[in-house]
Amino acid sequence: MALRMTENHTELSFRYMRIEGRKEKLLDFLLRKFRYLDREEWLENIREKRLTVDGRNADPFQLLKDHQKILYLRPDFLEPEVDSSFDKIFEDDFLVAFNKPGNLPTSPSGKYYKNTLVNLAKKKYGWKKLFTLHRLDRETSGVILFAKQKKTAQKMAEMFREQQTRKFYKAILENSLPADDVIVSMPIGSDPKSSIRIKQGVQFEGRPCTTHFHLLKNLDKRCLVGIRPMTGRTHQIRVHAHYIGCPVTGDKLYGLADDGFLNWLEEGQSYLDQLNFPVSRQLLHAMEITFTHPESKEALTIHADDSKMLQMIPN
Repeated sequence: MALRMTENHTELSFRYMRIEGRKEKLLDFLLRKFRYLDREEWLENIREKRLTVDGRNADPFQLLKDHQKILYLRPDFLEPEVDSSFDKIFEDDFLVAFNKPGNLPTSPSGKYYKNTLVNLAKKKYGWKKLFTLHRLDRETSGVILFAKQKKTAQKMAEMFREQQTRKFYKAILENSLPADDVIVSMPIGSDPKSSIRIKQGVQFEGRPCTTHFHLLKNLDKRCLVGIRPMTGRTHQIRVHAHYIGCPVTGDKLYGLADDGFLNWLEEGQSYLDQLNFPVSRQLLHAMEITFTHPESKEALTIHADDSKMLQMIPN
């Protein structure tokens, strides 16, 4: 898929290929490929002539052929609002780090293209390129690191692969930890019992995964913990916290049943209000990252203030 950002739109274009030769209508393809919009929303986009197939206005029921070019011209007003109050906490000629707020995607994906940390930072500071080195979930706040140069990005990518970086998080968890120190060494993979594609779970066929939880303070029905992930799997902290019966406070994916999560996607905050859900975002914060600078070879630890997250702890 190719992505091009213009003044008032984001252009998404791609070449279609059938799966195992099966015939597919355009509307069915869009619903399969881009699950963040429903049937009526895609039909509205087609009626507004925002989609073309091989340069012609799209028909939702046309059968697609291999190699056809599909273009989606998405207006900026369809992109959800975000919290753009990120702070620069480290910068040199090679790297830059930010303290990311709790409602801001790292990079373009799903519903978000322009309203992402990487694009907003480039626009704010006038950078033409910024290389993503790792990601934080949209609702996870805290320190996140980018490279300014491709050569530096390649060196840092190898360090992440070889687990030569260390991360420390804080979180508010539901309930109390079963002990002051809990080490969870359970493999993680896609949850076959869930209808939600992105959901992970403890799976014995999954990838090895270890997380260390340390109690910092008990908070009545919740607790404040420090967390060191020893590996870097998708949703690792959130999955392991749920596994020990202490989901991250505010986590919709792992703190609600599947139907509750889907209802939240459809209805938004009003659905959470009906449930008296404790907080609007998951209370997980990346406190620090430690690594050896790829160019200067200096040992670095970059910290991100967590006061905004702590102010959101429910009573």
